[in-house]
Amino acid sequence: MRFINCKIATILLLHCVFFGGISGVSAQTETLLQGQVVDENGGGVSGVTIYLPKTKRTEKTNENGLFYFNAARGEYDLQVSKVGYARQQHKGSFGESKCPVFKLLKDSVVLHEVIVTATRTEKKMEDIPLPVTVIGKEEIQQKGMVRLNEVLAEQPGVVLVENHGTGIQLQGFDAKYTLILIDGEPVIGRSSGTLELSRISMANVDRVEILKGPSSSLYGSEAMAGVINIITKKATVGRKLASSVRYGTHNALDIGVDGSIAGRRTGVYTAFNRFSNGGYGYADETVGKTVAPFYGYTGHVNIDHQLTPKLDIRLGVKYNDEYAHDEYKTNTAVAQEMVSSKFLRRDLAFTPRIEYRFSDRHRSFFRVNQSLYKTDTRIHVMEDGRLYNHDFFDQKFSRLELQHDFKVNDKVYLTAGAGATDEWLKANRYDNKKEFKAGFGYLQADVKFSERLNVIAGGRFDMHKVYASQFSPKIAAQYKVLPWLRLNGSVGSAYKAPDFRELYLNWTNPTQGYSVFGAEDAADKLNRLIESGEIAEVLFDPDRIKTLDAERSWNYQGGVQLRPWKAMTIGANLFYNEVSNLIETFVLATKTNGKSVYTYSNQEHVVIKGIESNVSYTWRDIRIQVAGQYLRTANTTVQDAIAAGKGYYTRDAETGASRLVRPNEYGGLFNRSRYSGNMSMTYNCPKPGLVFTLRWAYRGRFGVRDIDGNGILNLDEEYAPGYSMFNASIVKSLYKDRLRCTLSAENLGNIKRTGVATMPGRLFFTGISYRIIN
Repeated sequence: MRFINCKIATILLLHCVFFGGISGVSAQTETLLQGQVVDENGGGVSGVTIYLPKTKRTEKTNENGLFYFNAARGEYDLQVSKVGYARQQHKGSFGESKCPVFKLLKDSVVLHEVIVTATRTEKKMEDIPLPVTVIGKEEIQQKGMVRLNEVLAEQPGVVLVENHGTGIQLQGFDAKYTLILIDGEPVIGRSSGTLELSRISMANVDRVEILKGPSSSLYGSEAMAGVINIITKKATVGRKLASSVRYGTHNALDIGVDGSIAGRRTGVYTAFNRFSNGGYGYADETVGKTVAPFYGYTGHVNIDHQLTPKLDIRLGVKYNDEYAHDEYKTNTAVAQEMVSSKFLRRDLAFTPRIEYRFSDRHRSFFRVNQSLYKTDTRIHVMEDGRLYNHDFFDQKFSRLELQHDFKVNDKVYLTAGAGATDEWLKANRYDNKKEFKAGFGYLQADVKFSERLNVIAGGRFDMHKVYASQFSPKIAAQYKVLPWLRLNGSVGSAYKAPDFRELYLNWTNPTQGYSVFGAEDAADKLNRLIESGEIAEVLFDPDRIKTLDAERSWNYQGGVQLRPWKAMTIGANLFYNEVSNLIETFVLATKTNGKSVYTYSNQEHVVIKGIESNVSYTWRDIRIQVAGQYLRTANTTVQDAIAAGKGYYTRDAETGASRLVRPNEYGGLFNRSRYSGNMSMTYNCPKPGLVFTLRWAYRGRFGVRDIDGNGILNLDEEYAPGYSMFNASIVKSLYKDRLRCTLSAENLGNIKRTGVATMPGRLFFTGISYRIIN
């Protein structure tokens, strides 16, 4: 019995020794290691991305700057990066009791920020050979801005315009030529050609990237003027919760809450915003309000999960609902009627994405975009409640895209992608459901020939079922002459496809009485109006209306960036655009009610050229930025005809007799200002936690109407006068920057009427934000 017990004891002892040894070996070969990332002051930096090439793993630092990973003790190379900091390479020795500390250097200027819009890959701003502007969340908060239109209104080379909504001009192109993205995915909802910028809240935005110049080589249609990419916030390790409220003129109320919770592998960020306004009119005697009372809701969710060390999954969901109500008089009949209108706008998008890292040289992205957009307007006669008009617009956009990045070596980086889109809409402005299907593929090479010369070249091929296939090439280069002097240049082609509205629109304004027809059906629709006796005069033979072609441009840009001192940066950029088949509206006929019938046509050749310049200087706690733009536009066909003395007449102001338009009277394209500029001064006093900003934006005169009926801009009376806008804000930070109080003012000069871009007058806002969980 004693022998059996000794045998059992021996077996148990060997068992413990064996498995204890295995456990010891396991502990030596793989254990939980940790490191820390700190800033220049020694404080932990949260949300830093740590990539370990040896283990092919990506980790994030927590709120104390700590990160963890399972691996054997020893030395490891790390790639450390975070937006706003310089990307760095480190080597550290890790062990059970060793916690190496890595310092992350924060640059004082935005030139070292990592952006993705220009190349679809992460690249430092100072290495991009294209004009790019980045607006960070700190700047947005300091200036008290809550909507995208407020942010863009003060950027160099950006002009806000009103045309069925608030849009922007980049380098002299209308709003429809600028592609708006959220996290790299297009935002739909251009029911009248302009994407309403005020519907996009800044509550959940990390930064806004503005890329100027044609970008069809990567993004296809709608990017002839450039791209604006809104990058939203993402969860960082730990828990965060913040709230904000802003109240201002016209009972404008903005309430927001956002928060995140994240572990080592999974993070969830969510934001909710409610925005309302009591409405306002531009003239006290106007019946009804120019901007109707409205309220809206915006929600956004980002979910990130690291399924394996090589596989990341992300799901983005965003929605926006807006409701408006107004009362006004119709303007189509002799006996005007008071009507009541109710408006709904709804925007919903699902954007899942999968990223797989084959190695530190290969990675692939698979993206899906499923977006829905709708508007619904119902107008009732107030006297008897009957339905006066019902207008609806439903749009659906679907896209699948696969992108692969390949780092050939330290000097060559390749990006390739392909995908397909399916877009359809149903609206009572169209005779039936309309659908576009398209496929695309693109390839880009980023080559660093030397420490001084970097070249990016690529192209995209788009196939479409309605218009001809398009190929859009582009090449850009940067040469660093000196450490403080860089030269940039680019040549590229871009296109803009005719949209549903320009091809198939069938709409008559129910309260104003004018009609707009798409080019495909304009002749048939006009003939029907003639037969029904609604046309007083035909101004253009409907048989001469041509099928629309895609608009095409060639762009040439050249720029210089100087940093003679650490505190000063100077930049200038020349641009020249040759545009063929530019799509514009023109008048087909005049109705018996005095209103017009419009359609769309291609203009043969248009030139848009100019120069942008900017200077920024930091002195102690004061930062001053000044920017300006000089712009010239012309339809060369019109310009040549005027120079030849034929085709275009006007009335002499003194005699009233008809005469030819003189060459020096031709003003180019409508709604463009020859001169524009802006300036901002920011005073940051950290000890009392006070930030004061004063901003000025100027827009020179621009054409808004055709008084003499010759279809061109040539009379002084056809211009709206130039104007200046002054905005200011004060932000006070309390309790270690957890609490922020804001007082801001817009349009201090009380500008109300500026032709197309009409403003609501002087606006004041006060707001407060608080980080509940830091």
